[in-house]
Amino acid sequence: MTAWRRVVEGFSETADNYAHSMAPSLRTMAVSVVQRAQLRDRDRVLDAGTGTGVGAAAALTSGRQVVGVDAAAGMLAIARREVPGARFVEADFAALPFPAGSFDVVISVHALHFAEDPVATLAEWRRVTTGGGRLSLSVPGPRAALSHRLFDPIYRRHGVLRRVEYPTRGKLLARARAAGWRKVVVGADPATTIRLAGPDSFERWMRTGSRSVASRALSDEAFAALTADLLAAIPASSDGLLHIPFGTLYLTARNP
Repeated sequence: MTAWRRVVEGFSETADNYAHSMAPSLRTMAVSVVQRAQLRDRDRVLDAGTGTGVGAAAALTSGRQVVGVDAAAGMLAIARREVPGARFVEADFAALPFPAGSFDVVISVHALHFAEDPVATLAEWRRVTTGGGRLSLSVPGPRAALSHRLFDPIYRRHGVLRRVEYPTRGKLLARARAAGWRKVVVGADPATTIRLAGPDSFERWMRTGSRSVASRALSDEAFAALTADLLAAIPASSDGLLHIPFGTLYLTARNP
């Protein structure tokens, strides 16, 4: 099984945890991605890496056709339940089952960084976009805003190695251009955080997707110790919400 397939299976198996931890925080990014896409009423929109349908929900209005694609069946089961007005297709977002020019706009909310080949994936998204069509996406970043400095020493102390690459602003720009997109603009919001309701929500977040895969080899006791150490390092607001540093890079572009 490839590393990408392990991540897909991890997200599928932990979809309910994702829906109750990560997904609510992504709604803010999804709204911004949709606003930056400058959608029109009758646009045909593809949400690539839709997960539980957060991006599709933000894009959906009367008269607009929205299709969400994800390879994780468990995530799509939730998306179909939560966003009945959109259509959801189980497929690899790097090998889309649609003819060229099927969509006016491609959006993607915090999904591209999971691609095995980001340039090829962006080129595939451009293939299914009409001439003059638009791309709007988000990924975690910039690096200084991420949780690496907070969490990595703790993961290493517990013998857990995580290998998720988050692109820099320059790499994101270069990859989109290499994939043939033009008028590429990258902006950053380093203040974005993942907001979790408390320890229970954090434990569910820890058992989601790539984090679940990375910590799967730990015993229950070792996992509890890792979770406790990470939890102790997270800033909390006066209302009890946990704020995990994450940041957001936003990219917009046009298909020539």
